Amino acid sequence: MKVKKFVAPTLKDASDQIKHEMGQSAVILGTRILEPDGVKIKRKMFEVTAGLEDDKFNEVMTETPRIDVPENEEEKSEEEERAENVFNELAELTKNIYRKRNDPESSVPNIDAINKKLKEEHKNFQVQQEIEDIEATLLHREIQKPIVNAVIDYLKENIKHLTPSNIDNYVVSNLASMISTRTFELDKKKKPHKIAFVGPTGVGKTTCLAKLATISKILHNLDVGIISADTYRLGAIDQLKIFSEIIDIDLLVAYEPHEMDELLKKFRKKDLILIDTAGRSQHKVEQLAKTKEFLDEIELDDTYLVLSSTSTTKNLYDVADKFRLYNYNSFVFTKVDESAAFGNILNVATKFNNVPVIYLTNGQVIPDDIISAESTFIANMIYTGKISS
Repeated sequence: MKVKKFVAPTLKDASDQIKHEMGQSAVILGTRILEPDGVKIKRKMFEVTAGLEDDKFNEVMTETPRIDVPENEEEKSEEEERAENVFNELAELTKNIYRKRNDPESSVPNIDAINKKLKEEHKNFQVQQEIEDIEATLLHREIQKPIVNAVIDYLKENIKHLTPSNIDNYVVSNLASMISTRTFELDKKKKPHKIAFVGPTGVGKTTCLAKLATISKILHNLDVGIISADTYRLGAIDQLKIFSEIIDIDLLVAYEPHEMDELLKKFRKKDLILIDTAGRSQHKVEQLAKTKEFLDEIELDDTYLVLSSTSTTKNLYDVADKFRLYNYNSFVFTKVDESAAFGNILNVATKFNNVPVIYLTNGQVIPDDIISAESTFIANMIYTGKISS
């Protein structure tokens, strides 16, 4: 058995030295108080003798070590009495430890159990670090703080299932649950299906319409017609006219709201009618009302609010709020290829959670640069900051 004496000014210090050097398996063999002698010992000290069994040690301590104190019980100081009580308790605890160790029915942690616990603690530490990094990443992606807090709370609630290798999947899954999406569906029995595109100036409504028209005609073999109610923007009609001639799609122009009904009659045999409107500032109430007059003349099946992903969250909120008068039922986010971060898409999707995202556009090429919305795809795009193919 390895035996060593430990001297310290307090019992706690002595105990800490024993634990540090000999571990929890140390046995207390004896104790005494060292009185000041004015030479080597300047103040009262505590000496504790501790032992640690070697590989051949099999006997259990049977006698409780006692502290050496003055023979005259009346001379015991309060500090000495406390010391005696503490050491007697430590000795009793040591006996219990060895008793359990020699009891075959007791469960004493082995090396494998300790290693398993250490690995678990290390994993938890890594996960905690990952969560902190994720919080910083989400904020960097320009996701608003309440949404970030909700994601972090979700991770903490599921922390026992998290590992450094799967935590990103949990983040993407949670983000995806906040994003409502839909796919375009057309009932050929109910002709024609009418879709209007509304939104601010310069967001790419006309280009988005052209992409959908081309896909619908070429890939889905639909009979498509286009109505332009955008006589406000210079060159808007010419742009659609050139496109319609190239792709061989019929184009009609409405200069006044009352003309809409007659134009629809001309397209009554079409499968799909796409309606382009003038871009309007959300602050121009009269202009917004003027465009609505065109759309009020017909019964629409869908109204898409087209938003630029390069806009700030605050601006997107304002646009989405002001354009409510059109009763839009889907979002289209354009210019994702030009955006530095996509957190604004999530911000809008959560604030206006009754409106699904239906399309994303990522360039000017017709019809290639358009993506049908899917929640996991968008969540991954938001989280990574990259548009995955």
